[in-house]
Amino acid sequence: MTRPLRNLISAVTLAALTGLLVLAATQWTDVFFRFYPAFSRWILGVLAGVTSVTSFPIWEPGLCLIVLWGIISLIRSLVHHHFLRWLSGLLLTLCFAAFFFMTVWGLNYFAPPMSERLGMETQERTAAELREVTAYFLQKANETAPLVERDAGGVIAASDLSQLGKQAGAGYETLAKTMDCFDGSTARVKTLLSSKWFGKTGTTGIFIAFTGESSISSTTFTASVPFTMCHEIGHRMAFARENEANFAAFLACAASADARFTYSGYYTAFLYCYNALRKVDAAAANEVWSGACGELRADCAAANSHYKKVEDQKVSQVTDKIYNSYLQTVGVESGRQSYGEVVDLLTAWYFSQEATQ
Repeated sequence: MTRPLRNLISAVTLAALTGLLVLAATQWTDVFFRFYPAFSRWILGVLAGVTSVTSFPIWEPGLCLIVLWGIISLIRSLVHHHFLRWLSGLLLTLCFAAFFFMTVWGLNYFAPPMSERLGMETQERTAAELREVTAYFLQKANETAPLVERDAGGVIAASDLSQLGKQAGAGYETLAKTMDCFDGSTARVKTLLSSKWFGKTGTTGIFIAFTGESSISSTTFTASVPFTMCHEIGHRMAFARENEANFAAFLACAASADARFTYSGYYTAFLYCYNALRKVDAAAANEVWSGACGELRADCAAANSHYKKVEDQKVSQVTDKIYNSYLQTVGVESGRQSYGEVVDLLTAWYFSQEATQ
């Protein structure tokens, strides 16, 4: 049997196994997800432990080496007339990558809603209820905004990303004491070597399941940095959907003893709720915004100015379309809009808290 044929058979086998895993996750959801999230957190924790030996994301130079090796091997295959062997090898590599990705993390996209796992009830809310929730998060943002260090212009002062990255998991450690779904790795969040390029795409952070690394771009606006770090750790906690990683980040920030994380959590929660309210009742949104404190207003204005300088609109639009297609491929029908769906979870959390008081 020739090597191209062996590679092809192996690739088809891996593709079939990947398909069977997805079938099991979607058809026997209740049984499958009794154990899979815990398994995913465990194996991601092992990977994160191994890759935590470096202060930079290992996957970045690793990806460069893989691409370089692919180009060199392609040239060699053309020179030695082994192109079919190279092509079948590439197919096998891609099928193995897809199988590994789904095995260690990707199947979490098909998990039951986070609200079910946390015992919350999400439901359609009225504009008045959304206004109430938005006003609550504004109040909390107003309360915590003065607690963080600020520069001469009143804008939140920059913090050392390395230090914050090491502290980002503290909130999850607190949550894990009462909720098993947050007992995953809290290894430090690393700063991307290619932050400038990621900034152009509008990407503030990224989680790589192959290495278990949660990373952040240094171009992320300071007020959003702690939340974004917790968001990427949230993915490592086996919450694949963006709205659920957002909500996990909010809970972790709220549970943190560090004012920078607490403020970042309420700051971001307010912005998500405010933007949602504007879509259904702009007048109510403006009324709520009128109660924003000076520090919060300064941060929001500075954030808008910051991202106008950092982002490249054309590059951002292209990457948005690519990521939107990826999310829809793994079953997230709303694509990138799923980030904003965290409002449903924030609203459910707010009313569940109100019910217990």
